[in-house]
This record gives sequence, structure tokens and C-alpha cells, in this order.
Amino acid sequence: MTQGDAMRRWVLAGLVAVLSLVSPGSARAQSPKADPPPKAANDQATELAKQQQNPIASLISLPLQGNWDFGLGDREATGTLLNIQPVIPLAISRSTNLILRVIVPLASQPGSGDVRVNGFGDVVTTAFISPANSGRVIWGAGPVFLLPSATNNALGSEKFGIGPSVVVLTQPGPWTVGVLANHIWSTSGANDREDVESTFFQPFVSYNLGAGLALGAVLEATANWKADEHWTAPLVFSISKVARLGKRPVNFTVGAGPTVASPEGGSSWRFRLSAAFLFPR
Repeated sequence: MTQGDAMRRWVLAGLVAVLSLVSPGSARAQSPKADPPPKAANDQATELAKQQQNPIASLISLPLQGNWDFGLGDREATGTLLNIQPVIPLAISRSTNLILRVIVPLASQPGSGDVRVNGFGDVVTTAFISPANSGRVIWGAGPVFLLPSATNNALGSEKFGIGPSVVVLTQPGPWTVGVLANHIWSTSGANDREDVESTFFQPFVSYNLGAGLALGAVLEATANWKADEHWTAPLVFSISKVARLGKRPVNFTVGAGPTVASPEGGSSWRFRLSAAFLFPR
């Protein structure tokens, strides 16, 4: 037998082995234990959906949230914003959790003329302290930090900031109802940039229809107290579904809604697509 014949036999044997693993008639494909029963899978999807709606749940997640803001400026241009938002819960004692929430924005905004401004914005990090065993009312509180990480001056403040943050919610039956809020003051940074004093106020509501399917609405109101017109507030109505990519549960969301308050030249409405990769324990 030549070396070429031996190589062809090894390749053929490998292909047969791979086909036997993926073939519909294989033991792995026919195993009744490969997937949970439909009811159990639906209940698990619903539970994951409710945990995802809770900003301080004991659930590691990696949401990738894409936003398109329409009607910006005199040209009625479109701004895009991708928020990378990892959530990492840590047990610091039997009775207390620390939930780290990080928002890393990647933006593309219209500038002067036909020029667009692209890059990363300032990172916002929140550390919530929350009881490990909550009652009907779930709550968390802690500091929020503004980190001047923008790659373009037009996308950030060039200021360090800190302030308080709080979230309160309840989840009776299929409902999730709550509010998240924070306030940030700048503490240091570039002397030639305006100080930061901003408030974020986010009431939210979701109704779970079962099998990981949910309807929701959220108001994301931001007030810049150093500007003449303070508030920017998109109201987003959404539908979401927990599905699986392979073995990984992912919460997919599509949403849209009007900007109910904005300064002159602000957007008129927002469209959203997001995928939250979930890592249940």
C-alpha cells in the first residue's frame, strides 16, 4: 500500500465517522434525553425571559443592543448606536449579591455636512448591591461611574463622573414592572470641557406570554442639566423571544417608538434590534 492510498483511507474513515455523528439515524440524534420535554423547555424559556427583564437578576448575560435614531438635525439624518452591555452577578455573601452592569457604546453620528463621527463613547459602569433573597419587591442600589473612554471628543465628555443608582421592580405573575434611575456628577477631567450633571430615568414594563415570548415598553429618559433643553426620552415598544443558538439561550428583541422629548435637532423616533446571550447557572 502506498502512502497516498493510506492517506485516502484515513480521510475516508474520518468522513464516515463525522457522518455517523450527524446522521439522523445516529444514536445521538435519536436519544430521547437530547432535548427537554416541550413543556419543560417552554417553562425554562419563560423563566429566562423574566430573569432577563430583571436588571439585577443572578444571571450572567451579554446583551448587544443596536439602536437607530431617525430625524437628526436639519438633514433628518440617522444615528446608530450599538450598546455592548455585559451583566455579571457576584455573590459577596450568602445574603448579598453584587451586580456589575457595564455599558460600552459604539456610535456613528452625523456631523457637519456629510461627515459622520464614528467611534466608542464614554463607558458607564454600575455596581448594584442587592439582597440575594428578595420578596415581592426586588431592589438594588450602588454607585455609577462615568469613564472618559470616547475615541472622539464629539462622542464623549472627557470627564470622570460618579453618582448614585437605584433599581426597584416587582414581578407578579406574568408581569415585570419597575424603574431604574441614576444621577452623575463629573469630578475631574479636561478643563476646557463642560462639567457633567445628568440624570437617567428608566421606567419599564413587560408582559410574558409564555414560552419565552414577551411584550414590553421602556422609557429611556436622559436629562442634561447643563443644556438649555434638558430631556431626551425615546419610548420603545418591543416584542422579545428567548430562543436557542445551538445550546446557548438568546433573548432576541425588536422594538420601535417615538422620541417623546428631545432638544432641537434631536431624533423623532428610534428603532431597536438586540440579542442578549444568556448564561444560566
